[in-house]
Amino acid sequence: MDAWLCTIMRNHFYSEWRRDRRYSRAIAALPDLEGEKPQQMASLEYSELCAALTKLDPKHREAVMLVGASGLSYGEAASVCGCPVGTVKSRVNRARTELARMLSMADPKRFAADAVFSAAISSGERAPTQA
Repeated sequence: MDAWLCTIMRNHFYSEWRRDRRYSRAIAALPDLEGEKPQQMASLEYSELCAALTKLDPKHREAVMLVGASGLSYGEAASVCGCPVGTVKSRVNRARTELARMLSMADPKRFAADAVFSAAISSGERAPTQA
């Protein structure tokens, strides 16, 4: 009787060990699968942004692309455009506002995952600096 019970317990242990090992591998693979964004949504958002950018005034489009997409400062963008810094700031603000209107965005922060898109659409407001 003891040999029979030990064999059953050993086989049960092996079965549980194999099941737990498979389960832990499956769990370890889940975070990689859940972290991916669906490709069709990114493509759709990109095509909508491109269509909206083509409808902008060329001066506004140039300013928002230099500051938002290229990452230039307002001063650098002003030297590229050949106009004062205040003019570039005004053009970027108007372009962002117009893009948000064209894309029917009530809250531009919902696209924060995409750095280029959020830079192009953001309102340009910054947190106040503490002295």
